Formats: sequence, C-alpha cells, structure tokens
Amino acid sequence: MFYTASQYNLFVKKVILLWIMAWFCCNAVMAQDVDYRAQSLYIYKFSKYVFWPEETLQGEFKIGVYGNSPILEELQLMASLKKGANDLSIRVTEITEEDDLTDYHIIYIPSSKSRQIRDLTEKVGTSPVLLVAEREGLATKGATINFLITENMVLKFEVNMSKMADQNLKISPELLKLGYEI
Repeated sequence: MFYTASQYNLFVKKVILLWIMAWFCCNAVMAQDVDYRAQSLYIYKFSKYVFWPEETLQGEFKIGVYGNSPILEELQLMASLKKGANDLSIRVTEITEEDDLTDYHIIYIPSSKSRQIRDLTEKVGTSPVLLVAEREGLATKGATINFLITENMVLKFEVNMSKMADQNLKISPELLKLGYEI
C-alpha cells in the first residue's frame, strides 16, 4: 500500500499530535500526584512547632484524617516512629461526621472533603484544633493551614494567623519561615 505525499504528511502530523497530547496528559497526571509522605512530615513538624494550651496536651497527641485518604497510612507510619508535642505518643485515626472533632489536636482535610470546610470549622469552633487542608486556598475559608505546590513544584503551606489566634494556637517563627502567612 502506497501513500501520496499529502497522505503521508497528514499521517505524520496525526502521530505527532497524538504524541504531544499523550505527553501533556501524562504530565498533568504527574502534576496532580500528591506527595503524602512530604505532607505527613509537615504535619509531624506542625505537631512539634505549633503550640497548644498546656491543658490539652495530656494522654495522646491525636491526629485525625477526615474521611478516606492515602495520607492515613503515611501518618500512621510516622506515628509509630515519632513522638508528638510534649513527647506524647501520637495516635492517628480516620474520623467521621459523628466524631467529636474537638478531641483532636490536628485534623487533616483531604481534597475530597474540602467542600465541608465551613461545617468542620463550625464544629471545631474556637477549640485548639489545627485544621490542615490538602487543597490550596482553604486557609482563607476556615482551615488553619493549607498545603500548596509552588511554581517550582515545591510543597509549601499557608497559615491563617487570625485563625491560629482564634484557636488559641501559636506557631514557631522557625516553622512559619517554611510557609506563607496569610
């Protein structure tokens, strides 16, 4: 079977277009991958460099993951190896709507639950609970901290300082240097 020059050129253009589309799709998928290990390390640092009222630091340091998220396993692994604030052992659990959110020190809100940020904020009230959101921009909508990825593909975080004050939490200046204050 022989192709004319115009048919061959059209075929080559289609192959190149398909290759370019596949390349963009693969990069888009890779850009959407979340580095849960890096987020869990940040959450561990939050447990050490965010300061809770002394009366809340008894028993275990409790981290809750609101709903199902791959970060749960990473946090449980981290908790088995490390200690939290005041050298407390860390307990990580998946939490649901029925749980009392004020029993936790840190609550992680995955992207899949980000629409519920206002409800979670209301349930927590002014209790000293650090609400950490996976999705960028949620610190302006009720989360205390949210993660973001910079143009250089570096994981950073934003801290809502007025929310921190409302929750009676303080953040170490050294930790704050790693993120952005809003």
